[in-house]
Amino acid sequence: MSEYRYRAFISYSWSDAKWGNWLHHRLETYRTPAALVGKNGALGKVPARLNPIFKDREEEAAGASIGDAVEKALLASEFLIVVCSSNSAQSRWVDREIAFFKAHRDPDKVLALIVDGEPGNADAECFPIALTHGVNSDLTIGDSLADAPLAADARISGDGKRRAILKLAAAMLGVGLGELVNRDERRRTTRTRIVVSASLALATVMSGLAWVAVQARMEAEFQRNEADGLVEFMLTDLRDRLEPVGRLDALDVVGTRALDYYAKQKLGDLDKDSLGRRARALLLVGEISNIRGDSDDALRAFRQAAATTQEQLARDPDNQQRVFDHAQSVFWVGYIAYNRGELKAAEAQYREYKRLADRLIALDPENPKWQMEGSYAETNLGVMYIEQGRYAEAEQAFARGLKRIETVARAEPYDAGRQVEIGTNINWLGMANKGLGKEQQALTLHQREIAVYEEVLRRDGADAMAKNRLSIALQFAGDQQLHLGQLDEAIQSYERAIALNAEMRRLEPANTDWQHSEVGGRLDLTQILAYAGRTAESRAMLDSAAALLGRMIAKDPKNSAWSGYLHSRELSTRSRFALAAGDTARAAALINKALGLDLEDKDRIAVLLLAGDIDARLKRTDSARSHWTTALNLLPEYGGTDLDRFRLSKRLGLAEQAAAISERLDRRGFRHPAYLAERSR
Repeated sequence: MSEYRYRAFISYSWSDAKWGNWLHHRLETYRTPAALVGKNGALGKVPARLNPIFKDREEEAAGASIGDAVEKALLASEFLIVVCSSNSAQSRWVDREIAFFKAHRDPDKVLALIVDGEPGNADAECFPIALTHGVNSDLTIGDSLADAPLAADARISGDGKRRAILKLAAAMLGVGLGELVNRDERRRTTRTRIVVSASLALATVMSGLAWVAVQARMEAEFQRNEADGLVEFMLTDLRDRLEPVGRLDALDVVGTRALDYYAKQKLGDLDKDSLGRRARALLLVGEISNIRGDSDDALRAFRQAAATTQEQLARDPDNQQRVFDHAQSVFWVGYIAYNRGELKAAEAQYREYKRLADRLIALDPENPKWQMEGSYAETNLGVMYIEQGRYAEAEQAFARGLKRIETVARAEPYDAGRQVEIGTNINWLGMANKGLGKEQQALTLHQREIAVYEEVLRRDGADAMAKNRLSIALQFAGDQQLHLGQLDEAIQSYERAIALNAEMRRLEPANTDWQHSEVGGRLDLTQILAYAGRTAESRAMLDSAAALLGRMIAKDPKNSAWSGYLHSRELSTRSRFALAAGDTARAAALINKALGLDLEDKDRIAVLLLAGDIDARLKRTDSARSHWTTALNLLPEYGGTDLDRFRLSKRLGLAEQAAAISERLDRRGFRHPAYLAERSR
């Protein structure tokens, strides 16, 4: 191959990251049929592999330019492959990459992979405009149409995933598609024969273990290895073939049989290769079950994987790879427990994961990968502590994790992704400080986090991950400034956060995470502007949040975070405005609508508090007290809820409790406008 560092550069929209990852994996692992390797093709000698492939970072999806690193990668790539969808058709980032490649490289080496949408359909266009039009030397897109690029269609209605890959491979290898397809069919036929034979062997092993037990040990091991190899094939290559046509049900059957088979084997009788295959198969089974939302099957698979990796580790306790493999299995067992709310079980697994990470560091203290495992282990524990209100333990865990990651960052060349990880860890540390009532310390940490992202953006203004994290950090800082009574500063922080978020959303309109973040920020700013007495601006901000939220709900009404939590915040804010204006009937109608939404307990508290206030205004004393009492009972016992607890205690006449909370809030410098207003009543 040539002077190019990369065989191809994959360009795609952030929203199509799954397709980008899939394409990258399939091309990186593609093997040219042996009969074609070394022959003269249209591009020279046919290589054995298509790698390396450069996959653009999903984070870099915004900004005025694509950045030096991306430009260098484009210049170093022989081909450009564009993942075409309705998302990429709207992505200015993808357009800029195509324009740059066309201007500096051979436009004939631009390839397209259609994953959804329809070329030429105004309502579902999938081709970015830079793909179908000429590009000027200054990278602007002209009005003249360009020749359509070679397009592979991965949809079931098109070429399908397999043939689409073969189309792209044929173009990149410089061979005819027919020849490549024929060679691939021969290879698949040979593989199918092997699979059929192995399937019979697997059936024999699974249904006749009693017969196997009386055979020679070497024969039994051979049969087990054959079965293990078949299971791994089914859960890798076969999964790639079944998943695009919705046949995960078939994989579920395979997975269940594999689990039943492995459950009957004695780990002590398996050699290290068999153990490794067993662990990989089980982890894949767990992944499939987790994707399907079946946490029971996922947990069963991950537990068996952990038993396997533990057996491997017991045989070679100082082998760093064995320690690492077992740490990953243990993490996944803890992850399922955490997601199911089984925090005691999750903590036990996360502590074991940390012990294993510490063991890796002890075996090789200079290995940055092991240092990062230590940081991840600390962060996992810290997040779980936050969930339980154990803020002092969380603070210590996050501080240790931050120290480790900063040590790694100092020892390596500047890396923007690493800096974003540092900023995220600082954010968690700030949250722990807030839970401890360290209001000013929490604000200082979030300001430090902001400085980290600003430095990343100073070096590369197109780093969207840093922009996104900066927007979030500004909202955290604004919230802390609100707690400290710094209204002007809080407004400035939120206005900057919303501007950043809106900028990214314009570039990637389909990114729902950014939409969610912006709606939340606008609703927060609505309240802060109201506290500052800027009523007209507050109402306008609420309307803008509601308009964006309405479009989100219309697109996906089943998303409970939008149609439930965010919608309840919008309704509650409108109800509060109506109550302030003396329109109690409208206020009651709006809050009753909010009460009827499907909300988690923690999100229902604010709605119940306001519902009680409205009932009190309407002289419905018993109903008001019922709402307030329910809200108070829903409040968790740990910190972070003092403001709501204080307000509810005062309304319910719990004077002694309210006084104790007030003293605690004053001691930590808490000056939230709602608290000050309540205290003066």
